[in-house]
Amino acid sequence: MPMAYSDRATLSLYKLDSVQTTFFGIAYGGFNSAPTDITGEFKIDTSLVTQYNIDNAYLGNHYVALPDSSYTISGLTSTLKMGTTSSDPITLSILTSKLSLGVHYLLPVRLASVSSGKLDTSLTIAYFKIDTLNIRARDITAQGTFSFNYDDAVSHNDAGESAIHLVDNDISTKYLLFTYHPDMYVQLKYSAPTVVNGYTLTSANDASERDPRDWNLVGSNDGLNWTVIDTQTNQQFTGRGQTRQFNTNNNEAYNYYRLNITANNNGNAGLFQCAEWRLLQFY
Repeated sequence: MPMAYSDRATLSLYKLDSVQTTFFGIAYGGFNSAPTDITGEFKIDTSLVTQYNIDNAYLGNHYVALPDSSYTISGLTSTLKMGTTSSDPITLSILTSKLSLGVHYLLPVRLASVSSGKLDTSLTIAYFKIDTLNIRARDITAQGTFSFNYDDAVSHNDAGESAIHLVDNDISTKYLLFTYHPDMYVQLKYSAPTVVNGYTLTSANDASERDPRDWNLVGSNDGLNWTVIDTQTNQQFTGRGQTRQFNTNNNEAYNYYRLNITANNNGNAGLFQCAEWRLLQFY
């Protein structure tokens, strides 16, 4: 099976809205080319996923079958022409926006039969594996209009510590509250529904007990009804000025994105601070 055996069946794909393709087919072994046209019939065989997990348990990955809705195949028949050693390729097209980050996917494809010649049973199965989805992200924070419900620093002449500094793309400034409020939030509103796939938070310059610890990211199209996109609890920043990225499986477009900060690192008491909040879109 050219282009779909051994490590060539391990796919390196991006989390995209567009289709990505790979190929498979049949090959004629030895030093000679095919003496006649040879037709091969393939089969998608997800029953092999369970045994694959058993045989490869030592690797520590548990695979699930690639969802039917996430791929199409140009056909399951391919012909190797007389005088050639490889057939015309069959195209496997995958829409990774239908897949979840952090999940290991497997699509077993079996060469079930050939019209002539002998099958090498050790080379008849390709396990298309997706272990990690690569991410390309663009920062779309500046495209939104920022708002918030608390800002103590404004009354103290800003000093680079008012709420607006949470989205100023400068980690040397910060958003500082002298009193943490459990109902505090920050928000970005977009002029048109926009997909946000991930976000970052950056810890500020001092006093780790002021860091955000628990929060959730929610989306809305009317500013009243909210859908939870991501929830984090007991998070810790290991250093000052540390940027941490949180990827989500969100594919819905919203006008509003709100970060509800439900606990700080001091048990909902004392001060709150955070240097930067950025929203990301995968492409």
